[in-house]
Amino acid sequence: MAHADFDIGTQRDTGAHPATGAGRFAAGPTLRVEVTPHREGLFDGAWWPHSHRATVELPRLVSGLAGHWGPVTRIGVDLETWGALPTRLIVDERLVRVDGYPVADDTALVTRDDHELFSLLVVPPEAPAEAAIAAMARALSPHNTATAETILHETGVRPPRRRG
Repeated sequence: MAHADFDIGTQRDTGAHPATGAGRFAAGPTLRVEVTPHREGLFDGAWWPHSHRATVELPRLVSGLAGHWGPVTRIGVDLETWGALPTRLIVDERLVRVDGYPVADDTALVTRDDHELFSLLVVPPEAPAEAAIAAMARALSPHNTATAETILHETGVRPPRRRG
């Protein structure tokens, strides 16, 4: 299975990713995507945004994905994570519709060409670097069936959510 790892922006807006010395940020990709027609696992990619600022992070994500998956036409994200969202963005001169869902499931759903849907694990910006990188790798493991919540808990990104 082939993967593409890339950093989708060098500007860190809030410093949410852990610093590793004089202004340097933790090593590791902020976006990993599966570049294969075989879609066997639960996730097609994993994303570790630099902040919770949707108007900054979503355009970076869309631009990064466009080079690997083609034009993105819609993206759905968790309202609990992002709060207020724009309903649309113009990214690279293309309209991208933005949907917010109150499901708190740590995923992003990306639509390409209005018909193909991809699922990304979203690692919280404040996650420790080692845990974030482990969570991203786990999400893209072949045949992964663990939910985002399970992955984030088992890799040490966050404790499990309380139900009830």
